[in-house]
Amino acid sequence: MKNKVEWESLRRLNNPYFKQLRKKIRCIEDECKYILGENVNQLEKKVADYLGVKYCVAVGNGLDALTLSLLSLKLPDKSEVIVPSNTFYASVLAIIRAGLTPVFCEPDPDTFNISEENIKKLITSKTSAILVVHLYGNPCQMDKICKLAKTYNLKIVEDCAQAFGAEYKGKKVGCYGNLGAFSFYPTKNLGGIGDGGIIATNNYHLYCFCKKARSYGGENYKYDIIGINSRMDEIQALFLLKKLDHIDKINNKKIYNANLYINSIKNKSIILPTVPKEAKSVFHIFCIRVQNRSKFLKYLENNGIKALIHYPIPLYKQKALEGYINGEYLISDDLSKTVVSLPCSAAHSKKEIQYVINVINKYEE
Repeated sequence: MKNKVEWESLRRLNNPYFKQLRKKIRCIEDECKYILGENVNQLEKKVADYLGVKYCVAVGNGLDALTLSLLSLKLPDKSEVIVPSNTFYASVLAIIRAGLTPVFCEPDPDTFNISEENIKKLITSKTSAILVVHLYGNPCQMDKICKLAKTYNLKIVEDCAQAFGAEYKGKKVGCYGNLGAFSFYPTKNLGGIGDGGIIATNNYHLYCFCKKARSYGGENYKYDIIGINSRMDEIQALFLLKKLDHIDKINNKKIYNANLYINSIKNKSIILPTVPKEAKSVFHIFCIRVQNRSKFLKYLENNGIKALIHYPIPLYKQKALEGYINGEYLISDDLSKTVVSLPCSAAHSKKEIQYVINVINKYEE
């Protein structure tokens, strides 16, 4: 059956912004400044103001934002960084690229996030940092994690790739740790029209390192550090600037759709996500759990509903990570077998979400 409800419709979501951009793109053509120009500068300032931090550095993608954040901390070589066992591969890849050792922490199966209690069990004399992931847009309990990090003198990098605009106790995520790393991949709440990312920090020295490191390690043919090439282009920045003006509207629509699901799905076969009362999730992904997933997905497909799986293979089973992982991770394994991501775009109408709800409530396991 042809999909009645797509998982995401970037055409519907982004078309209004394209219409606003045509004249300004001509200005970029006239100025011939395509990379790290005035639009990138404006984006960095505007994101910093929105998040409530002093500095932002725009980069080529979310993975580079994470990698440069870790490198800027100058942690001991091969030291351990605690990271969720159920996150996207990029979180772990950044740790390895920075010359550090990932240590996997099992999440809370209700929130999908790691907790202070589980992190504490893994701290050793080799631990140098915690990489927290606000998975699916749902904030971790940062007050407890920050207190733990201070007790053990650990650095914190926040992976906010899926959580732009999410809050914990009234404060935007990305502001709690030493640095926050964001992604502007097209499907994100603040998604671009290509790859992009940004680093947020209140530390001037970390800011200076990241700014140098994104452009080979210096400028004007003088290089102070070993860097990479991760520069944002002007068209990406221009598009993101326009979309940033509407990010609260985008996030609120996703929250509205998510609350429709939470309040209206009554099928006992479905496990709904949990958001801590102190947190404001932006529901980049609305993730439920169901035991007989293949049957459920087929049922949705037969009713014209497109759903996805985030993520079908747990990290400890990834071939690329052999040698970094010891043992099994039962919670992550169970999540990988039961999670289903429902349509929850800002472009979806109430009618579409209600159709999905009605179909799910009729599902028989």
